[in-house]
Amino acid sequence: MNPSHMFRRRNFLMTMSALPWLPGLLQGAPLLRKSNRSLIVLWMDGGMSHIDTFDGKPEARPDIRGELVSRESSLEGVFLSEHLPRLAGIMDQCALVRSVTSPEGNHGRGSHYMLTGRRPSPVLEYPSIGSVLTPEKLSDGNPIPSYVAIPDAHPYARQGFLPLTRGPFEVGGDPSKGDFRVRNMAASPQAQRALSLLQTVDSLDGKPRSESEAARDRFLSQARFMSLSPQARELFDLNRETPETRKRYGPKQLGQSALLARRLVEGGVRTVLVRFKGWDHHESIARAMTYGFPPKLEALDQAVTALHEDLARRGLDERVTVVLASEFGRTPRINPRGGRDHWARASSVLLFGGGVRRGVVVGKTDANGEAPIERPVSPADLFCTLLGALGADLEQVQHTPDGRPVRTVNESAKPIHELLQS
Repeated sequence: MNPSHMFRRRNFLMTMSALPWLPGLLQGAPLLRKSNRSLIVLWMDGGMSHIDTFDGKPEARPDIRGELVSRESSLEGVFLSEHLPRLAGIMDQCALVRSVTSPEGNHGRGSHYMLTGRRPSPVLEYPSIGSVLTPEKLSDGNPIPSYVAIPDAHPYARQGFLPLTRGPFEVGGDPSKGDFRVRNMAASPQAQRALSLLQTVDSLDGKPRSESEAARDRFLSQARFMSLSPQARELFDLNRETPETRKRYGPKQLGQSALLARRLVEGGVRTVLVRFKGWDHHESIARAMTYGFPPKLEALDQAVTALHEDLARRGLDERVTVVLASEFGRTPRINPRGGRDHWARASSVLLFGGGVRRGVVVGKTDANGEAPIERPVSPADLFCTLLGALGADLEQVQHTPDGRPVRTVNESAKPIHELLQS
């Protein structure tokens, strides 16, 4: 750290947190090489059951296959829940990984591994893929966010040891609500004055932060975009979509969030994370997934299919990569409460769009969906593959605040070449 600084950055932020916004646009080379592709991450928060969605086991015992019936999709040998009929019809235009496996069965640790491509460390908090893809310096004037989270970002979908300027812009509301407004979208007259202050201070030390420090980080990371131009603000206005389009996506949170994600990437946002909570079904899983409010599978089926079709209709299917994932799968055996518990040994990931081959199935689990028996894939491999689909430099090195070089891609990670377009 520069000895002329009287405070570490963390102390500075504590003393300066009374200021409305402290934006910082730091100089840095962007990660992407020649691709202008954007990424939409549909994050099924809580641990989505692979057996009850994309890896059905219709021949298994009742205590394994559960109450939900699986039917073969347009991809031969791939069985989806009967409550995903639209998705079943377009699977031949998507790619499916059925063999994601991880040692992390805790929500936080499993999410960290999936969202950052790194297993959690007690000394370093790694950046999520959205932050990795965010350049340190954005365009002059009134930039649009490079990374947006709807409605908010998972704790491990943030910037980690990277500068706050590479954190997500959080929408902060449910786009399906009639009174939906993007929070904190008011111009801040103090923003430019505070900018010079923040730029004189070193970055955080990169270590995992306390809850209060993380809250300050989120507050500060919003600063860059509070003075968005009217044109940029229009990207967040779903009222500019036709009623027919909004209806196609479905009226609930996931559908309208997916539609907002499409608007954002169409307008130039690099990464959008859509966080859809409520998949932690330790009891009554069949009822929760089909009769909940809203029914999980119905909302998933309508929203994802509409997004797939809309991207193609607008000529965005080669410019936008979409991935649907969760922190882990769920136990093959139904528990005494009618639910499924955490199961990190196997989960499924759906992909489509730019850089992704169509009609590809990677991996296979055993007859009960307990573990991969073909082509096991780690979250690190998946992270590496997504960056490859987006045209990123897989040899890129990031630096922690103390100057330590850290490869963006885990040294053990290998791209899933079967998924990538040549």
